Amino acid sequence: MNESRNLTHEAARGLSWSGTMLLARILLNVLVTAVLARLLSPQEYGVVGAAMIVGALGNSIANLGMSQVVIQRRDIEERHIGTVISLSMLIATILGLLQWIFARQIADFLHVPELVLVSRVLAVMMVANAFNLVAEAILSRHLKFKISSIAGLAAWIASHVGLAIPLAYLGFSYWALVVAYMAEAFILASIYFFIARDYLVRPSFDMQSYRDIRSQSLGYSLAGISTFTAKYIDNIIVARLIGTAELGIYSRAYYLIAMPATLFGNLNKSVIFPLLSKVHHDKARLRRAHLKGFALTAALALPASAFLCCFAKELVLTVLGQQWMDAVTPIIVFSAGIYFRAGYRVCAAVTLATGHSYRTASMQITYMALVASFAFFSAPYGVNAVAVAVSAAMAASFVLYTVVSCRMTGVTLWDFLLVHGPPAAFAIFVFGAGSAVKVLLEGWPHYQVLAVGLSVIGALSLVTLYMRASLLFGRYGVEVLKSAASKKASWIN
Repeated sequence: MNESRNLTHEAARGLSWSGTMLLARILLNVLVTAVLARLLSPQEYGVVGAAMIVGALGNSIANLGMSQVVIQRRDIEERHIGTVISLSMLIATILGLLQWIFARQIADFLHVPELVLVSRVLAVMMVANAFNLVAEAILSRHLKFKISSIAGLAAWIASHVGLAIPLAYLGFSYWALVVAYMAEAFILASIYFFIARDYLVRPSFDMQSYRDIRSQSLGYSLAGISTFTAKYIDNIIVARLIGTAELGIYSRAYYLIAMPATLFGNLNKSVIFPLLSKVHHDKARLRRAHLKGFALTAALALPASAFLCCFAKELVLTVLGQQWMDAVTPIIVFSAGIYFRAGYRVCAAVTLATGHSYRTASMQITYMALVASFAFFSAPYGVNAVAVAVSAAMAASFVLYTVVSCRMTGVTLWDFLLVHGPPAAFAIFVFGAGSAVKVLLEGWPHYQVLAVGLSVIGALSLVTLYMRASLLFGRYGVEVLKSAASKKASWIN
């Protein structure tokens, strides 16, 4: 019982701090994106989008899934951590050299000539990213969520607000973002090196330690590579078959709307996954945690999805500007699928926490195959068709993964439907209220319509939360709220 209370307390603290940092980062992301979208063109964003595909592939391979083992494995010693650090650094160095050597071939494959020099510059940060993965995993294992989330936000602010915007204003084109991404990696590595110094050990390879974690880490690595491929294969197809400018439109629309799902996925990885890893042997607690994950995700994602679908045009004109109007349709499509992306990560947290790395990998491979095939066959019809196809693949993958994860935890179909009922009803209400606002304010400037809509929906949400929170979050979601708010949550019904 004491262990259960302690973990609940740590979960509350972790969700509170990480959730606060998540919200702050979303708001800052919107502001920074609004500024940069007026300083950089879709073509320039396309170059950076192609470069990030290359960097993300290296990051997914370099760690070989060892950071997840550091979190999930019950018994881990210093020799294991030393082995993980040394192997990660070595593999990252090799991959960085390969990226430098084959930069021209990569640029030719993606049909982006500017990528030759950009790829070689970004190869330098490969080692820093590998170190950051290990350091974050070590901090998560020790439930140091507060300091880890603050470090990530600080590095992002310093690089994007302090460097990307000034450099873009001075005319550095896509190099403004390239420099910002590099700076973020090295600033975060410096912060992690300082705050995690009591948990880090000297890099040292031990063959027996590697044998201890090899099988599980390879399963996580396969899952990570499959996740990367599924996440970026549509971008690769758009770059090769449609064009760089179209990739800029597609990647900005995806980034703007997938931002909440991506950041909530980071919350799953940094808070929920480590906590589930500590209770995966208790099926009753795991089942409740699974339902709470679904409840919290649905309560956040479904109303947000309804709002964004309703105000997509106003959002594009306000945040991105007139030159990005082609992004309206992809944003509507991606908005409709926000919950599937976020809910998919809840299922992944369950399978990863229970040590089913190869089952996770098989689900990721299925997802990858669906996205690749749907995107490839829809590419001749343009960016909008690719957005629809990829969202459909995500929805299908979510359904499959939900069935698998629910069987593991004992969640029934009726449990699943009950958890999603209140958030779904509230999302319909949000869409109706938003549509009414747009009708009443027809002819007003787009930013005013967006501001009024946001104010109305925000006020209705707060009133609902105060009067009866279960109408939005459901029973399990309210339990999460009360845990996160501790004794101050007596008013939550």
